[in-house]
Amino acid sequence: MKHPFLMGVMCVCVLSIGISQPSFAKEATVAKQAQTQAKTTKVNINKANAAELQQLKGIGESKAKAIVDYRAKHGKFSNLEQLSQVSGVGDKLIEQNAKQISF
Repeated sequence: MKHPFLMGVMCVCVLSIGISQPSFAKEATVAKQAQTQAKTTKVNINKANAAELQQLKGIGESKAKAIVDYRAKHGKFSNLEQLSQVSGVGDKLIEQNAKQISF
């Protein structure tokens, strides 16, 4: 070995990278858990405002507003089938979100 000092520096660098990786892994795990929690959080279709309704898959600003407007005009939803009466909400959208919707 012609440059033992450089070898020592390289070893320290490799070790420091190995030590710091768990914190990155931990941050990634926390982010993944937050995404999973967001997907599994139920949205009460009768109480949620437009912003909360947008957490559901396929529901943007206009569909969320349509749900809120429909609810204000016709009253609370009692089942998922009633949700299909909202303009722009079809069976596929309801099926995708059935597990995330509560009443």
